[in-house]
Amino acid sequence: MNETACRVRIRCTPEALWGALTDTEVPRPWKGGETVHSSWAPEAAYELRAGGSVVALGHVIAIDPPRRLKATFDPRWDPAVVNEPPGTLEYRIEAAEEGTCELTVRITGLSGASAAAVERDTSATYLRLKEWIEAGRDQ
Repeated sequence: MNETACRVRIRCTPEALWGALTDTEVPRPWKGGETVHSSWAPEAAYELRAGGSVVALGHVIAIDPPRRLKATFDPRWDPAVVNEPPGTLEYRIEAAEEGTCELTVRITGLSGASAAAVERDTSATYLRLKEWIEAGRDQ
């Protein structure tokens, strides 16, 4: 099974980080202005949209705000990935010392072009999230 994981420590509260990850219909500068659309209820569907197109979709598997979100992850950002099997995306947030929290991101089960894109981009994406939050945009 393919797995991509990254861990980043961010100076913020778990609640602020949770909001940055799950606030619906709010452009996310750290992800190129992408928006997420979901009720975040157990088994709820979600969509990630960019430029009017769905770039990924899935369903909530488990949710425990502001500590954990696990969902299916079905990339749609390119015709090359549409027919690839979906994977799983998991966020874990833990409070750490001195006003920080630790975000662990795990994406498993992807293959082909989607796995390659996730492997290439995941760490940089969540480092941009860290920079965006620590610049005071989501405290």
